[in-house]
Amino acid sequence: MTDRAQKPLPPPTMQERAAAARAARTLHAVIADHTRLGERNVMHIDMTRPRRGVWIERWSGVPGLCRVNGQYQHDLLPGWSYARAEIKAEMIPDLEALAERGELPMVATSVSGR
Repeated sequence: MTDRAQKPLPPPTMQERAAAARAARTLHAVIADHTRLGERNVMHIDMTRPRRGVWIERWSGVPGLCRVNGQYQHDLLPGWSYARAEIKAEMIPDLEALAERGELPMVATSVSGR
């Protein structure tokens, strides 16, 4: 098998950038007032092996945000996960960079969550 260069992702669309701006504003609002989270939806996926399963949580007031086995993820930042402490310090700035400059995160800024 030959090594090939990774194909770069297409640049974010204006709709994705606008959605990222809304997501960043929503997360700021939820941090200021936790009642804005909305209804929590929980799903458990049980794998065939014992002790293997996935817990997924989503909130109606924060579209795109989910917690999978304790790590937070956002639909607009595929492949990245964040610890709870990293939401304000890293996830929101990543969403703002996507909204303002169309930049997706390229390098993990901490070793604990990503």
